[in-house]
Amino acid sequence: MYKQCRTEQSASRQRQLEQGLLKAMLKKHYDEISVSDLCEEMGIPRKSFYRYFSSKEGALLSLIDHAIMDFDIASMHE
Repeated sequence: MYKQCRTEQSASRQRQLEQGLLKAMLKKHYDEISVSDLCEEMGIPRKSFYRYFSSKEGALLSLIDHAIMDFDIASMHE
């Protein structure tokens, strides 16, 4: 799963990691991406990744949840 962020800075970092996963999925299939690959690509230690997510699946769920929330917010402003 993913962790709820308490600060704006943490939430921003979490979103950066989500976007890093999305960028990696444009290059490789999800199953071919490891947490180590993602961290190496983003230039962060694995410990930093696990501060926000319990697993790669948690990062994917967070990405999906935030995409749905962004869509709902955009829909309300139409």
